[in-house]
Amino acid sequence: MKIGIDLLGVDDTQKIINFINSYQDNEVELFVYGREEELEKITNRDNIIKNICTEVVLIEDDSARVHRKKKDATMIRLLEDLKNSVVDVAISGGSTGAYMASAIFMVGRIEGISKPGLGTMLPTRSEHKFLLTDLGANVEAKPKDLLNYAKLGQLYVKHIYNIDTPDVALINVGAEETKGNKVYKEAHKLLKTEIANFKGNIEAREILEHQYDVVIADGFSGNVLLKTIEGVAQTFGKMIKAIFVKNLITKIGAILVKGGIADFKKKFDYSEYGGAFLLGLKKPTIKVHGAADEKALYYAVQQAKKIHKTKLYDIMIETMEQGAE
Repeated sequence: MKIGIDLLGVDDTQKIINFINSYQDNEVELFVYGREEELEKITNRDNIIKNICTEVVLIEDDSARVHRKKKDATMIRLLEDLKNSVVDVAISGGSTGAYMASAIFMVGRIEGISKPGLGTMLPTRSEHKFLLTDLGANVEAKPKDLLNYAKLGQLYVKHIYNIDTPDVALINVGAEETKGNKVYKEAHKLLKTEIANFKGNIEAREILEHQYDVVIADGFSGNVLLKTIEGVAQTFGKMIKAIFVKNLITKIGAILVKGGIADFKKKFDYSEYGGAFLLGLKKPTIKVHGAADEKALYYAVQQAKKIHKTKLYDIMIETMEQGAE
């Protein structure tokens, strides 16, 4: 399989280069997109294909026009090759807005999908994970968009995690059907009618208990929720560390619970969850964090392999287009 990686757009390009130089997998060809000076640092191997680009997508670039204004940018060249099936999956850590907008224009949406959403797997108190979508691709959503996120999310969890009929919940300000604004009330009605195993509304405080496999939100709520979870996990980590360095007794206690602390840190390490993926496009695009390191890229590539091997996006296209008939 052929996996494309945008070398630029992340905080530390050298970490991405380190990953590419160390990655060994006979199943994968890595198509790398960067400027000549960065590509020269990458080892010459048969399974690494270097693509020299002259431009970079910047945060301040107009997201809606960058695919026309910077045709030789690393992100745009990558998406062009995805569109033309030169690569099977695209991975970038660049501007989320530019990546999403350019992917919609260049790769195209599945029939019946108005607004593709960003989704990612998140940890819970148990060993299970859940899919949260949308994470910010669309600040405003219509009830039909939330319904589509549920359908696509179920397909992702079913085929990647082998759960026959994933449970679905709608994030809301209360569990009652009457809670929320007009969009959420109407979305609840649609989900209740059309989604198997729809369990109703869920409050944010319950989300890490793993009651459900897929949790749906509009992009504004989903993004706030995601960043709150990340922030709380980081803060808890700092608070726990501060507790255990107070005195000699607490330091001894820290040694005794060292394994548990390491497990907690690992559970909430965003780099182990691969990346966010755009649900609703015709071909798989994965968005990694701007601070992505070697480990984050490794898990993103593993995620890309699963998506490709399961033919997930072909299944999504077939399922959604059948439903649109």
